[in-house]
Amino acid sequence: MEDSDVIDGLNIRFLKLFGMWKAVNEYRNTGKRNLIIKIYIFGSFLLTVPAAIFQTQSVFTIEFDIQKATFMYMHTLPAISLCCRIIVFWFRMDSQCKLYDLMRSDFFNVPERLRARVREVYKDTNRLSNFCCLVPFIWNTGIEIWFIAFPGVSVEYIQHRTGSMSAVTTGKWKILSGWYPFHVEDYPYYQIVFVYESLCLLWAANVMAMYFSLFYQILMCLYAQFVVLGFRLSNLKVDFIDSNTRSFKTSDENETNSRINKELNEILRDHQKLLRYAEKLRSIYNPLVTMTLGIGILILIIGAAQLLLGKTSDPSFLFQLFQIFSFQFIEMSLFCFGSSLIETASTDLHFAVYCSDWYRADVKLRKAIQMMMVRARKSTNLTAIAMYPINMETLGSICQFTYSTAALMSGMVE
Repeated sequence: MEDSDVIDGLNIRFLKLFGMWKAVNEYRNTGKRNLIIKIYIFGSFLLTVPAAIFQTQSVFTIEFDIQKATFMYMHTLPAISLCCRIIVFWFRMDSQCKLYDLMRSDFFNVPERLRARVREVYKDTNRLSNFCCLVPFIWNTGIEIWFIAFPGVSVEYIQHRTGSMSAVTTGKWKILSGWYPFHVEDYPYYQIVFVYESLCLLWAANVMAMYFSLFYQILMCLYAQFVVLGFRLSNLKVDFIDSNTRSFKTSDENETNSRINKELNEILRDHQKLLRYAEKLRSIYNPLVTMTLGIGILILIIGAAQLLLGKTSDPSFLFQLFQIFSFQFIEMSLFCFGSSLIETASTDLHFAVYCSDWYRADVKLRKAIQMMMVRARKSTNLTAIAMYPINMETLGSICQFTYSTAALMSGMVE
């Protein structure tokens, strides 16, 4: 797929920057995974496996309480999220790459008289898509800079202490909360650990944002296609504006019936085509969304518990906690927001039909369009655990559940 084939206004420079645009196109053409994809997999597991081994070993080596345990594993969960995304993309790459057809500007056969206006619709919807994909990159960059410039995890606390980390004010500080089977505060172990954790943070933050963009742009392209389909339906008129003369044009009755019938047939076929892609996307994204929401809920609970249990006013610690907390909350919010947009756009087709001149078509097509209206009453959205619909109401329920669980944990400890 060439750059000129992409729908108007969609920014793919992030995928190009990380080489994934080339990787996807090569797989679509040859069916083979190129070196770039393998490098991301190898690099991710090379950096995360040692940390996972040490974290598991720490359970049997150092002393824990609930506050220390939740704090130590709060930094581990994003790494698990990254590995899950890589696994989903690797094993569902064939289906995922087929979904990139949603990015094509010729996904629908748009009438000549509407093409200029459809391009504007694409540009308007893709501004939102570009912004949503930019947010994780900006936020993750802020996390990288702050965590590396101002390391906020006490080595002494991880190695020897329990309770609140804010009570520890001496010793050296590192970036992440991982435990290591040697004296980290000694030379050269401290320097080695600092470099290793910097690499882990830089790699994970950038690759996670890239994979988010990889998945999220397809989601927003599905939304854009639903919006365009609704626009075509609402502009199905007997009298229409000629794109060349910019004046109303009225055809004779036979020509009008022929044109409306032809456009209605194309819209019905495009609607069925779009529903097939939506069903495929829901199937592929179900494990991804389930994992994102599941890990997100855990991080939100841990973050809220740390605030309730820590009882500290240290601005540096609170800011780092807020960054981790908000990082996962942003991704969860964007997935819920994107699913809500698709849900709204898919059901808006029902109203778009009323804005058209569908009732002037012949009897068979009127019956077909009525069936389309009935189908549009059932919304299209993402699901978690294969059946739970995802939308902004879901996000509200997650926030309520997070606070209740964190408050319960705090009360039990006290």
